[in-house]
Amino acid sequence: MNRRRTLAVLAGVLIGGLCFGPVFGLGHVWLPVVAVCVVTFLVAEACRQWPALAAWRPLLVVVAGCLAIVETVLRATTVAGLPTLESIRTLGHGLTSWRLTLESTWPARPDPELVVFVPLLTLVACLLAVELLDRAPPLVALLPGLGVVGVSQLYIAADGWAAVLIAVGHGLIVIALLIPDGMEYRRIAPWAATAAVTVVAIVCGLVVSTLDPAGRTPYSLQKVQSATVSGTRWPSPLDELGSRMLPQRRDDVVFRYKASQPVDRWRQVALDDFDGAGWTTDHPFLRMGSELTPGPEIQVPTTTERATVVLDDLDGPWLPAQLLPATVSGVTDPQVEPIGSSLMVPEQPGHYDLTWSRPTSIDAAYLLSAGVDGSAPGGLDGLGPVPPEVADLNPLQGRRATFSTAIALETYMRTNYKQAVGTTLPTGYGWPQLKKFLVDHAPGTSEQFAAGYVALARLAGIPARLVVGFRAPATPDADNYYTVRNRDAFAWPEVAVEGIGWWPLDPAENAATGNTAVAGSIDDITNQARAAVPPVSQIKDPDVPPPTDDGGSGPTWKPRVSALWIFLGSALLLLVWLAGVPLWKSVRALRRRRRTGSAAVVGAWAEARDRLRAHGVPVTAGMTVRDLANAARELPGTEPALSRVARAVDHALWSGGPTGGELSQQAWEGVRELRKALRSRPWMDRLQASLELRTLFRS
Repeated sequence: MNRRRTLAVLAGVLIGGLCFGPVFGLGHVWLPVVAVCVVTFLVAEACRQWPALAAWRPLLVVVAGCLAIVETVLRATTVAGLPTLESIRTLGHGLTSWRLTLESTWPARPDPELVVFVPLLTLVACLLAVELLDRAPPLVALLPGLGVVGVSQLYIAADGWAAVLIAVGHGLIVIALLIPDGMEYRRIAPWAATAAVTVVAIVCGLVVSTLDPAGRTPYSLQKVQSATVSGTRWPSPLDELGSRMLPQRRDDVVFRYKASQPVDRWRQVALDDFDGAGWTTDHPFLRMGSELTPGPEIQVPTTTERATVVLDDLDGPWLPAQLLPATVSGVTDPQVEPIGSSLMVPEQPGHYDLTWSRPTSIDAAYLLSAGVDGSAPGGLDGLGPVPPEVADLNPLQGRRATFSTAIALETYMRTNYKQAVGTTLPTGYGWPQLKKFLVDHAPGTSEQFAAGYVALARLAGIPARLVVGFRAPATPDADNYYTVRNRDAFAWPEVAVEGIGWWPLDPAENAATGNTAVAGSIDDITNQARAAVPPVSQIKDPDVPPPTDDGGSGPTWKPRVSALWIFLGSALLLLVWLAGVPLWKSVRALRRRRRTGSAAVVGAWAEARDRLRAHGVPVTAGMTVRDLANAARELPGTEPALSRVARAVDHALWSGGPTGGELSQQAWEGVRELRKALRSRPWMDRLQASLELRTLFRS
C-alpha cells in the first residue's frame, strides 16, 4: 500500500468528517474525527511494515477506531480510561443518533449520544477507503470520503469559502492519487497540465455555483424531520383564552418572571394555517440545540436578553417564550418551532432560564420605510375559501402591502370595531364568527380582533399570523418579579417585515389593563409609527422597481455559493474533460487516417509523435521519426512500430515517387503496432496519457 495514497484517501474522509462542524460546532467534532483518521493510518502503516498483520487489518482498524471514539467522545463512560459496557451501549446509540440529530436545531447539543455518529461514520469510511486502495483503482478509494461529504451536505450545505475549500481540498487529493510512483522530472509537465485542468474545473464550478437563479436555500434532511412528541392531544392556547377570562379564573397566577430588560408580552404559540374553522401550524417542532441564532430574514443588529421564569398554574406543554429564543435551561428535552418561536416541553418544569435575541437599531422611521417579507409564511393561500362578504371588504383601498398599510389596517379595526365586555364573551375564530365580527360589526375579544386582522391583512397581500400569549404587567412586585395572571392572556397578530422579521401589532387596543409602553420597547416604537401613519387615502404606494429584461420588476435572484453547486459544476467540467479529451483525440486520429497521399503518411507520423508525447517522451520541433524512436527506447515494443512509420515517411517525402494507398496503410499499421505496445504500460500511465491536453493544441 502506497503511503502517499493512504494519506490522500484518509484526508478525503477527514474533510468529510469536519463538514459536520456546523451541525455540532467544529470544536466538538474535530478531535474524534482526526483521532479516527490518525489511528487508521497508524494501523495501515503497521500492516505495511509487518505483512502478517494485513489479514487482520479490518478488525484492527475497527477496534482502534472504536477505542479512539471512546477516549475522545465517551470519556465519561470509561473507568480509569478503559471502556465499559456503558461505552459499548453508547456506541450502539450511534446507529440511530443520526436521526435524533436531524430532529434538533443546529448547532445541536453536543451530547455524546448524538455526536458519536459522526466519528462512527468516519470510521466506516476510513475502513472502506484503505481496503479499496488495495483492491481497486485509487480514485475508487476516494468514494467513501466523498460519501461522508455528501451525507454532511444533506444536514447543512456548506457555502461561501467553506465550500470553496472543500472543493479545492478534494481537487488536490485527486492530483495526489493520480501522480505515478517514481515520477521523473521530465514527466512533471504532463502532470502540471492535469493539475491545472483540475483547478480550472474547480474554479469554473465556483463560477457556476454563483448562478443559482432562485437564490434557494439548500435542501436539508431536517426539513422532513420532526421531534417525537407526546401522544397526548393538548388543547391549543387559542382555545383556552375564553376560559381564562372567566370571573373565577381571571386573577389566578399563571407564572412569574424577572427579566434583564422590560418586555411587552410573552408568547406561547404562533399559528399561520387557517382552514376556515381553526388555526394551526404545520411547522415541525425540533429538539432545542445548544443555541438558536436569528435566521437570514433578520438583517438588523440584535442584542441578547434573558429572563428567569417561575411557573405557577400553567397546563399543557407550551412554555411562555419570546420571539427569537436563543437558549433555554432548566428544562428536560425542550423542543422549539423556530419559525413561530414556540417552545414545548414533555413535562412542565418548576422554573427555567430563557435567553433570546432582540432586534436593535429600529425606530419608527425605519419601520415606516420597510416593506413586507413576501417569502414569509402567512399569505393568501392560508385562508381557505373566503366568504364573499369578507372578500368584498376593502379597508386599505387597494394600497400596496407595506408596514404603513399594516398600521393603517390596525387603525381601521380600532376605529370600526368594538371590544366585547361583560361576563359573557364571544368565542370562536372560524369564518362564521369572523363574518359576524367583520361584516356585522358584532363586538369581539382579542381572538376575533387578531383572527380578523390576519384575514384582512392576507387579503391585502400582507403576510400575517396569529399569536397567543400574555401581556406583560406594567409594574413588578416588591421582589422585582412580574406576576402574569389569566386576565393578561390575549391574542395578537404579527406581520412579516422585510429585514426585521415578525413584528407584533394590537388591533384590539386593550387599554383596560393599564399597561404603558416602556421607552424603546416594541410597543413604544409601534406607537410612534402609528402616530406618523396618515389616513389610508393619503398613503402613497412606494415606487415600483424598474422592470427587468424578462418583464419582471427588479432582481429576482441573488447569487449564492454552495458546496452542492460547486460539486455539480466541477463534476460537469471534469466529466467533459474525462470523456471529451479521449473522444477528441479519437476524432483527430480518424481525420488524419482519412487523408490521401503523402498527407496520410504525415498524419500517421503526427499521430505516433502525439501518442508518445502524451506518455512523457520528450519531443522537439526538428526531431525525425528515428530520433523519436531513440527517445522512446525505454518503452518496450515501440521501436519496431516506429521503424515501419519511418520507412513510410522516408518514401513519401524523399523518394519523389507517388504515394499510394499501400504506403499510407503501412504507416498506419506502424501506428497500430505502437498503440498495441503502449497498452502494455501501467493503467495509470495510460489514463494520464489519454487525458493529457498539450497534444490537442499541436498537430
